[in-house]
Amino acid sequence: MAGSWDQYAQARTPRRAHNAAGASTWFNWTQYPDHGPGLEVLNPSPGAHVLDLGCGKGGNLAHVYAQGHRGVGVDVSALQVAHARTRWPHLAVVLGDAVAYLDEGEEPFDAAYSVFGAHWFTDPDLLLPAVHRRLRGVLAFSYAPLNMLSTIPRWDLEPDEWGELLDKHGFVDIEHQVIAPPAGAESGRPTTLMRAVRPEE
Repeated sequence: MAGSWDQYAQARTPRRAHNAAGASTWFNWTQYPDHGPGLEVLNPSPGAHVLDLGCGKGGNLAHVYAQGHRGVGVDVSALQVAHARTRWPHLAVVLGDAVAYLDEGEEPFDAAYSVFGAHWFTDPDLLLPAVHRRLRGVLAFSYAPLNMLSTIPRWDLEPDEWGELLDKHGFVDIEHQVIAPPAGAESGRPTTLMRAVRPEE
């Protein structure tokens, strides 16, 4: 799978230097630039410890840092990780499998997210309990019916199916949002954003 993601990284254009508002970092849940909600979905407290599962080239994680939070990104693609470390050398980025990273550590996270990342391409019966063990707050992830990496298994589930899985693995306050594409978008594909909470014990 890492090889397929390296191939994807080579073909994907890096995030531009500034967005339409002139910001050098920003958060995107969708495949469309400057569209949809931002980091507020995670409701992070000041200085929160945030985990990016499938951080890619680090654009969203860079915004987490820019907003004063601590972050860790995990990705299986060496090319993606190298790009993130080169463009944003201050980021904490780990090369490896998301489930393995979660299973090997103990430090909790205040929030965790995945944008077209690990939650879409990892067996949820493996990933969700691993996230639940390390999380002390909000989990959010987005996915969309994109024509990408068709050789890699992915979990294209309906929101109610994700809801059942999140409930099964101990999450509460489960909700979803379907984000329509902006006017004039070429693909016209919506993005689904799932959000849930790992309750306090």
